[in-house]
Amino acid sequence: MSYQPQYGMPDPFNQQPSRFVPWYKQAGAWVTIGALTVVFGLALTFTLVAAQGRQTLAGLGGESSPPAVASPSPDSSPSAGEADDADPDVGSDADYPPVAAAECPSAAQTPTAEAGQPAGATDLGGIELGCDGVPGGPVASSTKVTVEVMSDYICPYCQKFEQEIGPQLDQAVRDGQIKLTVYPLGYLDVYSTTDYSSRAARAAVAVAGLDPDRFEAFDQLLWDNQPAEGGAGLSDDEIAELARQAGVSQAAIDQFASGAYDAWVSQSTDNVTSSEGFQGTPWVLLGDGESFYQWNWSDGDLQTAIAKVAAGQQP
Repeated sequence: MSYQPQYGMPDPFNQQPSRFVPWYKQAGAWVTIGALTVVFGLALTFTLVAAQGRQTLAGLGGESSPPAVASPSPDSSPSAGEADDADPDVGSDADYPPVAAAECPSAAQTPTAEAGQPAGATDLGGIELGCDGVPGGPVASSTKVTVEVMSDYICPYCQKFEQEIGPQLDQAVRDGQIKLTVYPLGYLDVYSTTDYSSRAARAAVAVAGLDPDRFEAFDQLLWDNQPAEGGAGLSDDEIAELARQAGVSQAAIDQFASGAYDAWVSQSTDNVTSSEGFQGTPWVLLGDGESFYQWNWSDGDLQTAIAKVAAGQQP
């Protein structure tokens, strides 16, 4: 019977090591393995930190928002997030006088809309609200500051924006300080099993087109009854019931699922999400009609933001 030496053990018949690896070679291998492990760990750490940084930046647009690219802002506009102190002429917040109120003109007639689009429709796919909160309603000619809000009815950060900033926006609109344009998007369809984002947006656009006086109340009910991400969202019947609570006409409700507003919502969503600077919802831009700036609304101070824009500065 022959003896088969084991790895790293001496042969008992000739006392010569069989396939023995010297300690210094073993140590070298372990050092190499250790170094590779450290390098891999550092690479993984940097990757996770970078990813977390991107998520934090996109957090202004909603933690669940898919990545995208976008902004209808002109090329000459300052970049989003540009620091005020980079310009020596920029003063403190207290240096910006509040934007003056302007009297809201009386509506000459009920706003009207073309088939398949809302009253107050803009070229980009937004709905411009009058100072009475009605799509296509009157706006004071002296009002210069524009606020554009791109949002999705299933986006939790959008709901947070509406809860924290919505009352300020409503007041500023009614005081004639700003022109407000809203964009109901079908952006987060992947976060429901029934394309709730697009269905809710189509309902909102239908109300803005067929019963604009009820748009504001219906919009608020959609935010108040926002479904959780990942589920089915509200059914068409549940959306219709919210519309009835808001006083929306049955003629408008009948158009929610008709397909008449599918193209408008789809095109509006594509326009916004393909714009330079877009990172997620809510996306809030403040401008003077020519230059637009992305607003970090987390400080909650709309009045200071619009005062800065009126002075030609980054909010």
